[in-house]
Amino acid sequence: MTVPVTAADLAAAKTLRQAIWEAAHARAAGRPLPAGALAAINRSATAAPLVPELAADGATAGWAPPVEVTQVLSTLAREMIELLSGPLSGRIRECASDNCPMVFVDSSRPGARRWCAMERCGNRHKLRALRARRATEP
Repeated sequence: MTVPVTAADLAAAKTLRQAIWEAAHARAAGRPLPAGALAAINRSATAAPLVPELAADGATAGWAPPVEVTQVLSTLAREMIELLSGPLSGRIRECASDNCPMVFVDSSRPGARRWCAMERCGNRHKLRALRARRATEP
């Protein structure tokens, strides 16, 4: 499926991306959500969302055509609103890596996850710690 994208659509997508980024980092840090980010997310959510469509096989889902960029952005904004106001809002975290700007939802049972992905930042941290320990060994 190809969705035509205008320059205005691209600008709206970038604005929403920045708003989601700011809101997620604010929530992870325990700060109030920035007013500008809230306004952008809420504004994007006002458009009609994507309409889910079940395929003839009854097991495959997609989106009912025609799909427009405003629908995609509205769906993303609505998902962010649900995340920020729902039970997982307290589980939004910033990656503990010094050089990783990612945020994630901590879905671990104890809620103590530190890394955006163990395969990426967690392993790098553990490898650096191992090298540091080995460097101090006689």
